[in-house]
Amino acid sequence: MFRTIPPVTILRGCIVDNLSSLSIARYQPKLNGHIYGCIYHCQSYARRGISSSADKLKVAVVGSGPAGFYTAYRLVSGNHAKVDMYERLPVPFGLARFGVAPDHPEVKNCQEKFEEVAQSKDFQFLGNITVGLKKQSTDQLSALTTNYVDLDVLRQNYDAVVLSYGADSDKDVSSSIQGTDIRGVYSARQFVGWYNGHPDYQSLDPILSGDQAVVVGHGNVALDVARMLLSDIDDLRKTDMTEHALAILAKSNIKSVHIVGRRGPGQVSFTNKEVRELMTLRSAKFIPPPAELMSAIAKEVQDLAALKKSVPRAIKRFLQLLQNGSGSSSDGALKSFTFDFLLTPKAFLSDGSTSADGSLVASEFEHTHLQGPLLDPSTKVVGTAELKTIPCSTAFLSIGYQTRALDGLESIYDVRNNCLINSEGRIAPPSSSPSVLSGPDDNLGLAGIYASGWIKRGPSGVIAETMYDAFDTASAIVDDNTSQGLFTSLGSRAGWSGVRPHIVGSAPIVTWADWLRIDNLERERGKAIGKEREKFTTTTDIIAQL
Repeated sequence: MFRTIPPVTILRGCIVDNLSSLSIARYQPKLNGHIYGCIYHCQSYARRGISSSADKLKVAVVGSGPAGFYTAYRLVSGNHAKVDMYERLPVPFGLARFGVAPDHPEVKNCQEKFEEVAQSKDFQFLGNITVGLKKQSTDQLSALTTNYVDLDVLRQNYDAVVLSYGADSDKDVSSSIQGTDIRGVYSARQFVGWYNGHPDYQSLDPILSGDQAVVVGHGNVALDVARMLLSDIDDLRKTDMTEHALAILAKSNIKSVHIVGRRGPGQVSFTNKEVRELMTLRSAKFIPPPAELMSAIAKEVQDLAALKKSVPRAIKRFLQLLQNGSGSSSDGALKSFTFDFLLTPKAFLSDGSTSADGSLVASEFEHTHLQGPLLDPSTKVVGTAELKTIPCSTAFLSIGYQTRALDGLESIYDVRNNCLINSEGRIAPPSSSPSVLSGPDDNLGLAGIYASGWIKRGPSGVIAETMYDAFDTASAIVDDNTSQGLFTSLGSRAGWSGVRPHIVGSAPIVTWADWLRIDNLERERGKAIGKEREKFTTTTDIIAQL
């Protein structure tokens, strides 16, 4: 259930100031393949949310991406809580900073609202602190460049702890795809982090010397990767892509990109907006799918029409894009791309005797067959045992992110759904499981721990979806306080002052004032070379600016 929030309008997942005081239901149309929404609620909400300082909850939010900030926004703007936000990196915004494509600056507009939240006297940013590492060895901890603290410490010092740290790794496919460790095979997630300046991935150094690349996956991240490989470098220079990444891409020899998926055109996960962006690249032409596939699809469309059934709108538009092709002529474009359907990856092939001493030369796929209607999004596939090899020197895997449980929460991690077990954001152990944490309210087990974003629902969806479930999580916290009386020790938690003595590590702790200095310096660096910003890309460089 979507609960009321202060009067706002949300555009492309970003909150903009109040446009109306009308109280109407949430409106969420789809426009150009992206979720947009408008929420109008009555002004009386803000008056109902006002609390005295003594009555406010003390809440720790772990993670400073969209999920964390939207949760904080709901709590702080409603005057319900004082929020301390803990972030592993020395800079905020998570995927909004490191996951959004550089040529999509409008998607990052949500950062403006996050900055407003951060200016509240009830908000505190605490960067360069990792939460939940009690199983690490002394050597592992000493090797960290950040500070760290156990989750138990947060529980003891806050009324509620919200986990919104997202997904920081990839699905392990090494058991089903051979050769994922070969030089030239990369995670799409890491590649995106690399060109966006994420400190964890600056040593990636992707090989782009061959003329053909393969991107495995039919989601938006896969299309982002393909677009970066195919775009004119001068167009990318206008974005906030790092200068180091631009220098590598400028030397790229890749001329052809295969975007490969195991199912068909009716089951793709990317949006048509992303497809149109590829189709309109000046530097790349589109090579259509095999005629026999398109003929089979055309026949199914006719059969559905005869039965007075329609093709889903998004699929119909995608088919039109496949039929109409790109705007680049065969003579003018130097690069090309294809959508390859009904192929599942089986192996990456090396030119060496072992994966350690060789480089990628080809990707091997198994042809698949759809077990049902070609244009039904739920239709599954089976392998046919027929193999296809695509020569390539570079490959990117974009087939899913992996979340993880913090130390001590393993027993309430849902492996199948790739998230923590929760009910409307409330972390809940299996009915037969005893409490897995010590700390306050131990008789209630995991009461007081909440989840928001990908760790709550699994790693998928756009920023708007994250915003909606972050608001729901925040509403659950408010309800637990106002209706359920869960937080019986309200006003007695120490918050950051109680956590500070338990921080392990001597690295600087980054405040919001520190971030504003870093932000200003990045903008100055960018202005000097004709772009919005030039990011600092290592933790060492970031800290050196303080």
